Order: sequence, then structure tokens, then C-alpha cells
Amino acid sequence: MQEKISYRKVRDLGGIFSAAFGFVKQNFKPFFGSILFLAGPFIIVGSAVSAYMIGSSTTIAKMVRNMDEFYGKIIVSYLSSIIFYFIGVTVYNVVLNKNILANEKLENHESLTLNHSLTGFFSDFWRMLGNMLLLTLFMVIAIVVIALVIGGLFALVGGGGGPALVLPVLMVIIVFFGLLLFGPVLSYIPVAAMFVCQRDRISIFAALRKVFYYLKDNFWMTWVVSMVAFVCYIVMSFFIQIPVFIINTMSTFSRFKSTAGYDEDDSKSLLLVIVVIICSLLSYCVMSIYYLMTVYQYTNLEEKKEGSSIIEKINQIQ
Repeated sequence: MQEKISYRKVRDLGGIFSAAFGFVKQNFKPFFGSILFLAGPFIIVGSAVSAYMIGSSTTIAKMVRNMDEFYGKIIVSYLSSIIFYFIGVTVYNVVLNKNILANEKLENHESLTLNHSLTGFFSDFWRMLGNMLLLTLFMVIAIVVIALVIGGLFALVGGGGGPALVLPVLMVIIVFFGLLLFGPVLSYIPVAAMFVCQRDRISIFAALRKVFYYLKDNFWMTWVVSMVAFVCYIVMSFFIQIPVFIINTMSTFSRFKSTAGYDEDDSKSLLLVIVVIICSLLSYCVMSIYYLMTVYQYTNLEEKKEGSSIIEKINQIQ
């Protein structure tokens, strides 16, 4: 009988990688079943709306007939898609966290079930939704401020040639390497914070403080784990999205061939919607590997820090 994958454990990169895939292997049916059952409907609706707008509503005919109505439908559809996606991602986070936390309490002979995800689901959902809204607002403000600063610097040096072009190019290089340096860790922080929010039942800002506390002396280890997790997700997601690219390309060429773009091929649009829905669900399932590796890295740092603190206290007593 296999030993349960515990998140309360110190691990190296290989251990984190193995634990993530081991957790999925041990709990494949209940884990993905709960994701598809609870988060799946919202992801399906969001994907369907988005795919339909891309596949059928971007024809020249609709744009020419009624431009105002066309843009109105685009805005409403994409806002609806974003709302459903946001709710779906919130449910997705709640379900993943509940599975990780519930698995910790089970004996080796016990298995996860859908009931573990349903127990206390709504209280966790509303807490997670509020924290995700706060985090999203904070991130949007931060991005806007950074964009304004960069835009202002570009404006100050823009409009000239020669030496005036050096600074914009230099800034682009700095931004690129900045994203390479801080991007993996910045993607790690919100995922870890959401896990802490739900586990400890605290606010997002208190959770962020805990994440930064354990991160500050382990930046490069976290960078490596996050980069490996991100690359794993990107590679798997790339292969999953290949059918979407193929169908979308076929649909685009079909519209160009059909009487100068004034006719629609509804069969292609429907096929695109179906393929996008399936690939979106698979992508979220694959993303669980990234999520698990991120959580295991956080708990790895937590166990390292707290474990050493306990040892220090014991030594002081002795």
C-alpha cells in the first residue's frame, strides 16, 4: 500500500516534482472528478462563449451589417466569459486546496471522495472569491502603475533618433530580463497565498505576508521550482491546445474562401466551440501539476523554517 502524499514535508526539487505527479496518480479519479464536477460547468460556459465569438461572430458580414450591434455583442460576450472564467478559477482553487488538505488527514487505506470537496464548500468559496477579487484589484493597480511609469519614461525619450533610441531599447531589455528573473516567483506568490488563505482562514494580505516571510531567504530555490513547474505546464498545455490551433486555422481559411467572407460556416464554428471546451478542461487539469508543485514548494519552505525553529527552541531549553 502506497504512503499518502503529505504536504507537510521538506522536499528538494525532485521530491516536489515526484510528489505532484504522485498525488495525481494516487487520487486521479476523485481529484479530477471533483474539478470537472464543480469547476467544469463554469469553465465550459466561459470557453463556449469565448470560442463562439472567435469562431462565428468575427465575420466581415456581421461587421458590415451593424457595427454598433457587433461591438456590443463582443463586449457583452467577453465580459460574460470573463465572469464565468473567474468563478470557475475560484472554484478550481477551492477544490484543489480542499483535496490537498483533506488528503493530509486520511489514512493510507482511505481515498479522497467528492464529499471531501463538497464539505464546507460554499464557505470556502465565498472566502476565496473575496480574496481573489482583492488580489486581482491589487495586481491590476500594480500593473497600471508600472505601465504608467514605463510609458512615461518612453514618452520622455521618444520622438528622436540616434541616442534617444538607446534608452527605449535598453528598457525593453530590462523588462525582458526582469520578467525572466522575477516572473516565476511572481507567479508562485498568488498561488501559494490562495492556499494559505483557505488553509489558515486568513485574509489575502495576511497570507501574502506569510508567503514573503518564507520566501525571503529561499528566492532562487523557489525560482527554480516555479520555472520547472511553469515549463511542465507550458509543454503539456501546448500539446493540448494543438487541436484548437488547427480548427481555428481551418475556420479562418473557410471564412476567407466563402464568398469573400460574407458567409459563415456554422459547422466549423460549432466544432471550434467543442474543441475549445475540451481543451480548456484538459488545460485546467494539467495546470493542477503546476498548482501542486507551487503548494509543495511553499509547504517545503514552511516546514524548513518551522522545523528549524522548533529545534532551536529545544536546544535553548536544554
